[in-house]
Amino acid sequence: MLKTYSLTKDTLSVSSESNIKNSSVVYVYGDEREYIESFEHKYDFKIGNILTLDDRVAYDTMIDQNDEKSLLVSFLFPEVHEGGHLDNLTTSVVFLVFKNKLIIFTKQKLKFIPELLSNMVLRDANNSMQEVLLKIMQKDFHVMLNDLRGVKEKIDDLDSDISTSGPLRPTFGDLLTLQKYMIALSTTYGANHKALDFIKKNFTTINDIDFTTKKIIDEIYDTSDTMDRIISGYSQYLDDLEDMINNMISYQLNMIMKTLTEISIVLTIPAIIFGFWGINVHVPFEKSSYGVFAVLIISVILSLICWFLLRRKTYL
Repeated sequence: MLKTYSLTKDTLSVSSESNIKNSSVVYVYGDEREYIESFEHKYDFKIGNILTLDDRVAYDTMIDQNDEKSLLVSFLFPEVHEGGHLDNLTTSVVFLVFKNKLIIFTKQKLKFIPELLSNMVLRDANNSMQEVLLKIMQKDFHVMLNDLRGVKEKIDDLDSDISTSGPLRPTFGDLLTLQKYMIALSTTYGANHKALDFIKKNFTTINDIDFTTKKIIDEIYDTSDTMDRIISGYSQYLDDLEDMINNMISYQLNMIMKTLTEISIVLTIPAIIFGFWGINVHVPFEKSSYGVFAVLIISVILSLICWFLLRRKTYL
């Protein structure tokens, strides 16, 4: 699918998809092989391959026949959702930045991009496409930060489940899902930081760049640093939580084994007594009509004494 936007004065607005050539911004998503291949042949790089990358970013500087400089840059957008596999938790977003045109590629539609582009107001007329790119990245990083805060709620829910129910099977599933999110998110943030460095290096060398644009770059860096700190703290907490669960399981297993051992010790006493009275020699109570009851009472009394001694010695 293609969505096109035209720049009128200082505002982007949706334009007809048939007017791609004269559009200032084009958003390409889904199966648009023919359009993507036209750029691959023209600039000799594989946009399709870049879109499949889920653990690293791509960036390069291009010079056309008129010695005009354009940029290729991509970054990763993590999507935190239930039941996701590691290979589909991130989406690569590719930008082609020309002097008066910006083209955006994604494999699947990201809702915040067309919502942001519609009626976007720009301040830097001389570097409008760079400003559009930075505002998209700024919005993307805010979405990522909100998703990361949503992970905190999942961690709190997991903590509550462990406190109330202990390490049950669903708890392990939730913990595994959260750890999978942490892997995807940490990989994404690390890769995106390299893309940010590339953008800052190229955009801040523009002499007449607007002060607001520089401020956006600084804000994106601050958001990225915040996410790095949060992800580090969450990952450490999940590791500690996993250790706590393993300790709880070991403790429960030890308690079960201790209980079974003590039961076997207590039951050994009646077995010894019954074996003694079963030998083929003269034993007490053998001629008494109440001998069976006497042996049972002795067994019970001795078993209770053994159980009491074990409790007094804090073996239970």
